[in-house]
Amino acid sequence: MKNYFPFLLLIFFTLCAFGKAPKEGLLWKISGNGLTQPSYLFGTWHGDTELRNQSFLDSVPGFHASFRSVKQFMCENRFAVLPKATNSSQDKLRALILLPTDTTYSDLLDKSQINVLDTFLTKKLKVTSDKMNLRPNVLSFMFYEMISEDTVRSRIRQKVMILESSTRLPDSVVIARRKQLYSEQDIMDYALLKKAEAKGMEVVGLDELIEYQPIMLFTTDATLKQQADSLVRFINRSGFDHLVDSMNLLTSALRDVYREQNIHKLKDEKQKLMDGIVKMDTWTKNKMDEMTQSLVSDRNRDWMKHILTYIKNKSTFIAVGALHLPGEDGLIQLLRDAGYTVEPM
Repeated sequence: MKNYFPFLLLIFFTLCAFGKAPKEGLLWKISGNGLTQPSYLFGTWHGDTELRNQSFLDSVPGFHASFRSVKQFMCENRFAVLPKATNSSQDKLRALILLPTDTTYSDLLDKSQINVLDTFLTKKLKVTSDKMNLRPNVLSFMFYEMISEDTVRSRIRQKVMILESSTRLPDSVVIARRKQLYSEQDIMDYALLKKAEAKGMEVVGLDELIEYQPIMLFTTDATLKQQADSLVRFINRSGFDHLVDSMNLLTSALRDVYREQNIHKLKDEKQKLMDGIVKMDTWTKNKMDEMTQSLVSDRNRDWMKHILTYIKNKSTFIAVGALHLPGEDGLIQLLRDAGYTVEPM
């Protein structure tokens, strides 16, 4: 099960596993301490298709008014997947995500495995293995996102088709609903980034400011050969449906609580998720504290060094994964510790 660690880490990294917070709500107003205009802090959902629909943001009290009122937009990073590597981190990141220059997939796999990989690469990325220099664990990470996304989207469409077939709605309503639910939609963070750019806001990437790279996502103790074998098994989808179902089961409660915008319930749901992941892969138990410290706690404190400057200079809408908001080392408490009033909208 150790070879599934990148996928389990993806769930930890992308979903909204909150801690303790005083009140419910995803959107918070930052005021006081000399601010002439308020700024706002919003907890996003990094995860799957189900919460990408624009109508969810319509349900967040005060979201659109607060977004329109600011001059500046801060997000985790200004890029779709990872922040751009700076000179100080580029070499380290490159070593973790790229194959050694003297190694190709033909060195790691036999001909039958190469055929499996080439078929999949051509379908998904329009490239063959001889042109691919990403490490196998990085490809596995990417493919899990792609396949899981396709699976979730397909299931949603099936449910909607059943619902539509059981109702008598005007054709125009059915067509509009299909267009809304079946279309490809950006993850929430990236959609907000594009919205801010369209409004002409100044856009700031927090991870770029602190030169952060989530390199532990790609760290593994498996050899390249072991990674490549695991990648081919994954492409063959041996047990994949069970993995997707298990992940959906683990995360469904968090997804529901996020949709309810109820922070009160999230501490227990977070713990259930973490317990479930550890049961699936006991090797992750020793990694959980390290992940939480690096991905959330340390990152929040590094971000704060810049957030304090930016909100003093200009009204700002800060949109980051919701796991960064609550708790003793969450952005809500850190802003309060700095003398600001932070209250739910």
